[in-house]
Amino acid sequence: MTEPEVSVPAVMRNYHEVLRNDLAKVLAPLAEAGDLARFETAWVGYVDAIAVHAAMEDGVAGAGGGITTMLDLHFDGAVNAALFRAEHEDEHGLQAAVTRAIPLGVGALRDAWVAYRACAEAHLLHEEDVMMPLVARLPKEGKAALFAQWCVSAGIAQGGFDHLVAHGVASLAAFGSTKNTPAGATRVFVQALKAVCTPEQWTRYLPIARAAAAPAVWAAVLAEVPSLEGA
Repeated sequence: MTEPEVSVPAVMRNYHEVLRNDLAKVLAPLAEAGDLARFETAWVGYVDAIAVHAAMEDGVAGAGGGITTMLDLHFDGAVNAALFRAEHEDEHGLQAAVTRAIPLGVGALRDAWVAYRACAEAHLLHEEDVMMPLVARLPKEGKAALFAQWCVSAGIAQGGFDHLVAHGVASLAAFGSTKNTPAGATRVFVQALKAVCTPEQWTRYLPIARAAAAPAVWAAVLAEVPSLEGA
């Protein structure tokens, strides 16, 4: 059978869909309901995942330089990596404010949450507006190697990459993405992840991805891309 073409950049871009799911479909309802205990649990999972994703954007010393620096290198500074690192610092400050607000009660949490969500969603849009047109101009040949070198290596060096994979697959398998069903969104992300992994890395991350998806979703993914579990 002919499998769908791999969209390598989805290893980064589709994680924005994960973060949007967290913000709109998980955290926002919990904040609105005033369910502090469940919000805190979901918030910790979100913060841990976005920390790894941000490292894949900004780079990690001694490992990959991140997607922003990669695109600056290829497109004469068109991204301005320093600007996005500064936006991450602003976001981290608002993240910390949410964390501090949780034990202070529902009112404090909602105030901090509203400010953080607005910042985070605007930041995602800014990244997409600037970076996605440039990503589309990268040569198709060698794109997986670029993302592995610049992004995946940074995420692994950051620590918590297992969580990034599990959290991302669980979210996409539950909620899908803006343009895709749960099975479709999961397939696009997992197929991209395999493309940017070494065989040894994929041996590690495949069972994590499989366990994070509902069995019916994983079966639908494999029906389209049986090579995910092939040699």
